[in-house]
Amino acid sequence: MEPNHRAPQGNTSADRRPATTEDRRPQAADRRPPDEEQPEGVAWKGALAVALVVGGLVVWRACTPSDDAASSAPAAPAPGDPGDPAATAQPSPPRCAPAGPAPFVIGDAPPAPATAARDAGPEQGAGGGAADIAEDLAPFAVEVGRGAAFGGGFAVGAQRDAEGGTVAMVATLSADGAQGKLVRLARSRGDMDPPVVAGAGGAILAAMLEPNAGGRAIKIARIEGEHVTWGAELAEGRDESLALDIAASGERAVIVWDDVTRDGKRSRIMLASADVGSLRSVTSARPVSQPSTDAETPRVIARPGGYWLAYIARAEEPARRAAPKEGEEINEDTGAAGETIAHQWIEVAPLDATGALTAAPRAVTPKDGHVLAYDLTLDGDDGVILAFRDDDTPSGSIGGRISAVQVRLGGVGEPRVLVGGDRDQDTPPEAALGVGAGVPALLRGAAGPGAQDPGSAAGDRAGAAVWLAIANASGPTQLAALTARGELVDGLRAEPALGRGEPIAASADALLVAHPAGKAMKLEVLRCASAPPDR
Repeated sequence: MEPNHRAPQGNTSADRRPATTEDRRPQAADRRPPDEEQPEGVAWKGALAVALVVGGLVVWRACTPSDDAASSAPAAPAPGDPGDPAATAQPSPPRCAPAGPAPFVIGDAPPAPATAARDAGPEQGAGGGAADIAEDLAPFAVEVGRGAAFGGGFAVGAQRDAEGGTVAMVATLSADGAQGKLVRLARSRGDMDPPVVAGAGGAILAAMLEPNAGGRAIKIARIEGEHVTWGAELAEGRDESLALDIAASGERAVIVWDDVTRDGKRSRIMLASADVGSLRSVTSARPVSQPSTDAETPRVIARPGGYWLAYIARAEEPARRAAPKEGEEINEDTGAAGETIAHQWIEVAPLDATGALTAAPRAVTPKDGHVLAYDLTLDGDDGVILAFRDDDTPSGSIGGRISAVQVRLGGVGEPRVLVGGDRDQDTPPEAALGVGAGVPALLRGAAGPGAQDPGSAAGDRAGAAVWLAIANASGPTQLAALTARGELVDGLRAEPALGRGEPIAASADALLVAHPAGKAMKLEVLRCASAPPDR
């Protein structure tokens, strides 16, 4: 310990001056005999001084911790120690990072941040909202659909305003996202969705809707490099739904959509198949859902030796109507307000390599549920994982829960709540989080040389991660890895590299992400590291 060079406390200038002759002269009190009685006032003052000194010592002793107490007090945790709250509160390391130097932009790129801030004017300032606004969707913006992996990397259907109307196209990116290009398909008439794409080895299959005199037609194209080959058209009907999907397994491709019955009382799932090489129609359109089921929103995914078909089934009678909100007007005819909230569930059926049913469709979620949206991907074997949003409130509202269920040829597992809903001892902590108004997206990339053709024998997916993404317009996209049974591997959380982008396709170790940028759309490949154990 360093010596203390400070002067003793309480020493005033008068105490430090040298003693004078007058100071050293004996005082009257000093000359009194020892046995002479002290005056009464002096004795009282002495007693008071002693009392003050004793009281001060008592107070000082009470306020100063003893050596034993100091030694028994817990020591403050050192920085980085496991007991340090700051150490436990550190954010988790990022799981994703950009694979390429810059995203591929479809459409007119927004101005650079510096230019946007300069053009914003003094009322918005250098940190104004111009750059932020550029990241949001603008009217007449580029639209993209679901993506797919193929032999050349990634592909996604897109459409944008051009040539005096809307043009449908397919965007392709290399596996690392460094090279991208656009392949024009055709003018898109009417208010249609972007084309749906699927990988077929080194080629890409695309399906799009086109109005015609009988309602709508489904046009199928094969893209190899910049060369586009058109196949036969399929009659789609006049229903309001634009749901459409396509998948390829081996030498056959399957196309599914929903259409109303002739009497218009219910919707049904239709299926047709075509040859991948020539796109000639192999089987004509036929219904594959149960005749008594009101079915819509079909999805099809290739598996080794065939396909999985899924769709939303609905009860014939609505369960109830949404409760009116405060200040909302009540419909005089029905006595209720809001949209109809019907019981909806998911049905799944396996298909063989030709697209024929190998078993009757079966419900894989409760029939008293309210499924609003879903997605599916392979589980690494011969099964499939489905993630769905179940919510008994009007669509677009905040609430509900995200669950997952595994379906295999041998049976159906129990649905597991992943996000939202009531929390119990068997519910993971992430389930207590709200889901907002987002819908789930499941993505799994293939591992190995057959990654681009999941229907081939070489299409081994056992080593690829299953990702659950929940995009929400009110905040960043949440991302989590799942096991082959649909269980959370780690927490559902935002990724800095992902931001508010929406994952639309996956490969073995990467995600293709779409970022809105004003009227443009940025496509970026992220390398995401997660190796969930197969349980």
